[in-house]
Amino acid sequence: MRRASIGIVLALLPFAASSQYRQEFGTVVAHYSAISTEHLLPEMAKHYGISRSRDRGLVNLALERTGTTDSVRAAVSGSATAISGEKKEIRFREIVEEGTVSYIGEFALSAPDTYTFTIAITPENATTPYTLKFTQDFVRD
Repeated sequence: MRRASIGIVLALLPFAASSQYRQEFGTVVAHYSAISTEHLLPEMAKHYGISRSRDRGLVNLALERTGTTDSVRAAVSGSATAISGEKKEIRFREIVEEGTVSYIGEFALSAPDTYTFTIAITPENATTPYTLKFTQDFVRD
């Protein structure tokens, strides 16, 4: 797998290996993480136009074909729902670098809290979306 392409995950986070998750959907593998933007390295946040803040969260998603390092383009949309039930839509934007594709989306964050993320992923040339669902705890440092 092209670690440099898995998004900005490894570039943005000094502790990315412990923050990255993976889920398979048929012939597509999703690599994803969610963090507070205050944990981003300043130069990476600036490069990607992301504001570093304890009140902003970031979801990062990279898709590959199963068994390869080939990036998969997709339509991506999603939401983050706090344990209180407050739902926040996440608008994702596509990042293309060195022939690889990843998706990032920011959302308002109110830590400490637990968020459930529901992300619809429709790979290019597919008609049915996959649903990626995961939960992440956020704490104040």
